[in-house]
Amino acid sequence: MNVRATIADLTGDYVIYRDLQPCDPALPGLATLRTVLGLPANVTPRKRDVAYARVILALARAAQALRNGPPLTTVAVIGDTENDRLLTVHLQSLGEITAYGFIGVDRPVAPATLEWNDAIATATRWALVQQWAAELAARGVDWAQTAVLIDIDKTLLGPRGRSDGAIDDARAEAALMVATELLGDQFDRSLFRRNYAELCRREWHRLTLDNQDYTVALALFATVEVFDLPAIEVQLAAGLSPTLLELLIAAQQVPVELQALRKQLIERIEAGDPTPFTQFRRAELVTTAARMADGRLALSSEIFRLGQDLHARGALLLAASDKPAESALPSPEQAAGLLPLHRTPAVLD
Repeated sequence: MNVRATIADLTGDYVIYRDLQPCDPALPGLATLRTVLGLPANVTPRKRDVAYARVILALARAAQALRNGPPLTTVAVIGDTENDRLLTVHLQSLGEITAYGFIGVDRPVAPATLEWNDAIATATRWALVQQWAAELAARGVDWAQTAVLIDIDKTLLGPRGRSDGAIDDARAEAALMVATELLGDQFDRSLFRRNYAELCRREWHRLTLDNQDYTVALALFATVEVFDLPAIEVQLAAGLSPTLLELLIAAQQVPVELQALRKQLIERIEAGDPTPFTQFRRAELVTTAARMADGRLALSSEIFRLGQDLHARGALLLAASDKPAESALPSPEQAAGLLPLHRTPAVLD
């Protein structure tokens, strides 16, 4: 029988999405932390930024105080990407705590290895996270004074190398859903899929900024021939870097079905909103929840069991995601049928 669990079973509402507004209202929000930490207004730090590490440490300390725990001495980061490695490095660079990192992936065709580089270990099996934790204990880590920050996307949920493809599939389905809602059934769905797949490639990151809102919008406008992707590709190859905002402002002959979206995107990008395509993100929550419900998208049993063990030893557990809140927390209209992502049950795999 499949065992189901939620992220909240480990962390409660100590969950932080892209906007850095903790789901637990008892924790300080980003507006408060901007003042406390002296961060600039109207800029939301991303995981690769030093400011993100400062926010995470402040939130961990606040959570530890809420449970009347001893002062934190260590933060342990569990993730799957270079951004998680950078976060560990930045936490260490603050000089206020000791930081350790675990960067994992399942590579069944490769030997099972756990390789250390200073305070960060890289593993070719998620199961090696137990060995990593044992090494931390051997190095003198006191779990009662440790915050364990677990990345959600492609780490705890849809672990990379195992069920991470379901996360990408959910985004692709959400993109097609929104395109159909906006354009009806008459547009070229095959062309839209091809455009979307092409724009997901790393070569387009200078334009998309590796932001799915931008990627889906570009694919949509290219499908109805408002944008000319081959011409834009020539510009990129020549070292030019047009922005989505510039392309939208210069756009001609926009179909009436997309005129409101064009206006929305321009206004939100100009305002500095990193999540301007709200409709797409709301659809992403629907398609992600469906995959969690039917077992295509699972929680990592290794990380979940380790989290339970470390919690029993006194560790503070938090989870973080680069997902926008719009694709993780249901809108009022969605609340009747959907739970927050971290409270949605999924199979332990």
